[in-house]
Amino acid sequence: MKILLVGGGTLGSVNPLLAIASAIKIKDTAIDIVFWGSKNPFEKQFVEEYGFELIPIPSGKYRRYFSFLNIMDFFKIIYAGFFVYQKLKIMKPDWILTAGSFVAVPVAWAAKKLNLKVLMYQQDAELGMANKYISKIAVKRIATAGLIAKNIPGESDTLGFAIRKELLFGRAENTYRKYNLNPQKPVLLVIGGSSGALSLNHKFVACIKFLPAEIQILHITGVGKSVSTENRQNYHSISFTNNELPDLYAAANFIVSRAGSNALAELVALKKPALIVPLPNTQQEKNAEYLHACGGLVISQDKLEPEIFAKIIAENILNPEKLEILSRNIANIWQTDGADKIAELILKTNNVTNR
Repeated sequence: MKILLVGGGTLGSVNPLLAIASAIKIKDTAIDIVFWGSKNPFEKQFVEEYGFELIPIPSGKYRRYFSFLNIMDFFKIIYAGFFVYQKLKIMKPDWILTAGSFVAVPVAWAAKKLNLKVLMYQQDAELGMANKYISKIAVKRIATAGLIAKNIPGESDTLGFAIRKELLFGRAENTYRKYNLNPQKPVLLVIGGSSGALSLNHKFVACIKFLPAEIQILHITGVGKSVSTENRQNYHSISFTNNELPDLYAAANFIVSRAGSNALAELVALKKPALIVPLPNTQQEKNAEYLHACGGLVISQDKLEPEIFAKIIAENILNPEKLEILSRNIANIWQTDGADKIAELILKTNNVTNR
């Protein structure tokens, strides 16, 4: 059995695929798993650290705003479609699984031409352009939650979010030691996400001078998106992290995060109190709306004036009762064991088909 996983452009589509791939390998080590992704070298590094090879393929991206790059990428998408058609014609995978990304669109087109089975995983509250197209081609559709399933055309299985299991077993002491932190003082973790991080980084850095000195800060800025700061004690800038993320989560008392569905699922699974700042004019706003309705702390980016931003952080991270309420509000609002369930579905469906 050969399974092709396709994602990329952001790690939001790669993370759940890695979780599912790991779950499949645990259940059946003989299954051949192949990753296709973008040409981003950090994506390749990220996937290969999990023991899988990522093969970069051509891709093009359509932007929702006017850009001459859309014209160039239109031809890239056409080229990518014929390129992957030839590759799939030789490979003939039993399943093609995508978590929604522009990289997967030409693959889905080619799969339809070759009558190959596509399985679509939808984790955002609102379908992006890629999955709107892929949903019409997929023979199976998986939603992470009931609310999300309602937005998917056709029938879908609600199986929960696929998160990497190692995130649940972080060791806070590793972070304390590496960054010379005091375990008796609060630790703030700021995560911009793999896209749209720069604007949040600027907003956060502007508020640092208003934060109490006792707050220790771990700031994941994103590669090439670091910003200059004053020499503040106990501020640590981290451009990119993978293996140490479980330890960072474990050490954090409070988290500032974007509202990517994968990031939110991780916070829910870990019951971490957080301030959610969705990336404006994206599906993240719908994700954040749902979390807010469940008692999560959400604020729009345009309201984050430096003193207001700092006040919200300080009022929560320095108040154990508020942290407990936030943790309790988001705990278990979503199922986060989707990786195992999706792996079982793929294996079960394939066994039935081959009888």
